[in-house]
Amino acid sequence: MNQDINEIKRLMIEVSTGEKRIQDVNDEYISLWQKTNEYFENNGLENPNTFSDLWEFYEYWKENLSSYSKRRVYVGNLYKSLSKKKGITKMNSHLFVNNHRIKELEQIKNDTFDLLKVIQYCKELNLAFSNEMYLSTGMIVRSLIDHIPPIFQKNSFKEVANNCGTKSFQDSMKNLENSSRKIADSFLHTHIRKKEVLPNSTQVDFSNDLDVLLGEICRLLK
Repeated sequence: MNQDINEIKRLMIEVSTGEKRIQDVNDEYISLWQKTNEYFENNGLENPNTFSDLWEFYEYWKENLSSYSKRRVYVGNLYKSLSKKKGITKMNSHLFVNNHRIKELEQIKNDTFDLLKVIQYCKELNLAFSNEMYLSTGMIVRSLIDHIPPIFQKNSFKEVANNCGTKSFQDSMKNLENSSRKIADSFLHTHIRKKEVLPNSTQVDFSNDLDVLLGEICRLLK
């Protein structure tokens, strides 16, 4: 997150001080702004930078910031409020559950299955993963896969992995069942030892397989 914010600030300063032309860097800026804005939205935070493209920023600085020094100070202070908010400076390069997938789940109206808990699991996964809470990430993935088998008319996730969908779908589900479950089990059931090693993002990142599962749930319940 810090790297993306720094890149946004760099572009804002360069265009507002005549070093770069807006038309040459605006696409890069828009991509970075959308990425950070998605993170803020997913975590219930207000984006302090309301300029979704550099032309909007141009209109602002033309009216309110008469000198290069004022523009540099303005951009330098733009994201300062974030340092006071817990967890904002620690962000992995992607959300564990794509925000658009969460919105897709939220739009489903189904008389048989209430997705409220599934959606909350997804949101808490993003919070845990983004804030480097990898023990919690593994445990939440396990809770989620144990929660959803009735959607597939099964009693356990192992049955889902072995019997539902295409071979490609089953391969992804078996990875969740066999690998992510065992990793989460080690977090939950291993007794304290003389020395420990904490998990990192690589160990718990089953986001691709989980998105395959969530996509199939959306398909079945729409």
